Amino acid sequence: MSQEFSPDPVKNRARHALLTKLAANTTNPAAAELARELLAGNVTPRGVLSSNSYADLLAGSTSAFTEWYGNLSESEKDAQAEAGRNALSQLASDDNPAPSRRGRQDSVDDEDFSEVDWLDG
Repeated sequence: MSQEFSPDPVKNRARHALLTKLAANTTNPAAAELARELLAGNVTPRGVLSSNSYADLLAGSTSAFTEWYGNLSESEKDAQAEAGRNALSQLASDDNPAPSRRGRQDSVDDEDFSEVDWLDG
C-alpha cells in the first residue's frame, strides 16, 4: 500500500500527485528515485532529511528554489501562493476518491506523519 502523508485527503492527494509526477521525471533520475521510495513507503520524509543519501539532490533543489523564489516580486509571490491554493481547491473538488489508509504495521520504525504538513511550511 502507498504511504499516507496527511490525514487530510485533499493534501494527501496533492502530495501523492506531486510525488507521482516527480517519480515519472526522466530528466532527474535521482529525484525520480526519491519520489518512488517515498511513495512506496521505503523511506520517510524525516529519514530523507536525516540521512546523506539524497543530500546532493536536496541541496541543489533547495538552492534552485531559493534563487527562483528570491527573484520573485511580492505580487509574483502572491500569484504563486494563489496558484497553489487554486490547485488544492481543484483537488478538493475532483471526484477522485481519497487514497486508502495504510494499515498500521507493528514496527518501531514506522513514523506517524499525521501532524506533519508539508505544504503549509
